[in-house]
Amino acid sequence: MIGDVGWSRFYHLGDEAMTELAIDALRARSDIAITLIAGEPEHASEMYGVDAVKRIGFKRDRRPNASRMAKVLDYVGGDRAALKADDPAIDVIGAVRESDAVLIAGGGNLNSMFAHHIYERATLAKIARVLGKPYALTSQTLGPLIYDEDRDIVHELLSEAEFVGTRESYTTHLVDDLGRGSATARRQVDDAFSLTARDEDRSAVSDLTEHPFILASFAEKASTPMLSDDDYHARLAELTRRLAEDTGLRVLLVPHGGALPPAPETRDQLTDMKIARASGHAEVVPTRMLTARELIALTEQAQLVVGTRYHAAIFAGAAGVPFISLAPNLYSSIRMRGAAENVGMEDFVLPLDSVDDIVATGVGAVEDRGELTNRLRSQSQKRRAEHREWWDFVVAKTLGVTPGAAESEAPGFFHADVIDNPYVDNIGVVRERLNAVQNYGLVMALKDRKAARLNEEVQAVKSQLQRVRTERDEARRRDERREAEPVVRAARRVESASRQSADFARRAYRRLRSARR
Repeated sequence: MIGDVGWSRFYHLGDEAMTELAIDALRARSDIAITLIAGEPEHASEMYGVDAVKRIGFKRDRRPNASRMAKVLDYVGGDRAALKADDPAIDVIGAVRESDAVLIAGGGNLNSMFAHHIYERATLAKIARVLGKPYALTSQTLGPLIYDEDRDIVHELLSEAEFVGTRESYTTHLVDDLGRGSATARRQVDDAFSLTARDEDRSAVSDLTEHPFILASFAEKASTPMLSDDDYHARLAELTRRLAEDTGLRVLLVPHGGALPPAPETRDQLTDMKIARASGHAEVVPTRMLTARELIALTEQAQLVVGTRYHAAIFAGAAGVPFISLAPNLYSSIRMRGAAENVGMEDFVLPLDSVDDIVATGVGAVEDRGELTNRLRSQSQKRRAEHREWWDFVVAKTLGVTPGAAESEAPGFFHADVIDNPYVDNIGVVRERLNAVQNYGLVMALKDRKAARLNEEVQAVKSQLQRVRTERDEARRRDERREAEPVVRAARRVESASRQSADFARRAYRRLRSARR
């Protein structure tokens, strides 16, 4: 199984949660051994109690990635000279060869913004096919950007899978477009939805629950040309201050991307401190980095959850806690609206350009928490029951551990009753503003990609010109070296002497003719 996990100096809470749930779900249904493909194998093994191997390893540049994929597949095909003896791909190939199935765990990695992730997963799938192993994908967001040069590789990855679990309707439709083939594509909730807290997790966060609180989780960057990071942080500082003032609740800033001790603080942890200082409010408080299960335990006690982090909404929806998702860019809007739609909360996804709407929704949701919680819990129970059916299908289909597994049907599409947001004046306008965020993000992304392609062409021409210059300079150096060789120098002396002799003979002949006259 591959997940975007296993780094000792960085803990991406949502990615870790999806992989952790996948491990739990597999173990709950089968006596199974799992080998995890992870960032740092020793660290991943210690965290999850499984065997682990290092990733194959790809870069953001597509050209070396295509070459590396070819070499890995040559090795699988029997060319042992294709890879060096210490290449990490060899351990991955060995793990796949010894396995019964390959699972690509959840995330938003199949996106042209992260080309290295596409190649990592596509190469793993190709290895599985060559070795005759079934593979499948669960809890996926596809795109929203799939560049033309990535479409074929993504199509092949999807179309030859056993099945693809999609975590929002946008991805379901895009898989149908890109992945037409033998694979079954089915809607599911994000896998982290069903991860649960334990008593020790609740005890670990008890110091944070002494006072009623709002839980807020913000990505460290806006990741959009519409908003500078400084303006983004300033807007979040204003938002958290006003929520604290208008609700009388403490606002806990909980990082999703950071580092667990003893690693130094990073990313969300650093910007949370910046936001808290800028808010100027004593009740806007940054917290330490929590594990996924600890954050779930904390979410259970929150009055409201608000944030630009995707999994903040996942954990809140699962716990039946009202939440507001903020979408500053194309990527977050697609995912946030999908996650909210799964529990009927799509009208609680708001653009970041109106703090007034966000605060009004937050205050109203806190006041009506009881009613909203009852409706959300009803939706959550349905989603979790469907999610259990999904994982029954996953194990039956990939491992064949139950009779009739090959004929097992994936659970169908589900429907969530819409929970209205009465706290903003015109929700239709809000939806249009979100659409504008998505459209602008798409246009800018395609513009940036076009500029990048032109830059690649310019760099290719420059490289070709440099090669010509290098070849010319090398030719000159070869000529100079040849001229410096003893035989060549002697030949040049003979040639020079011959010219001098010829000149002397011509001059003598002219003098002789002149004397005869």
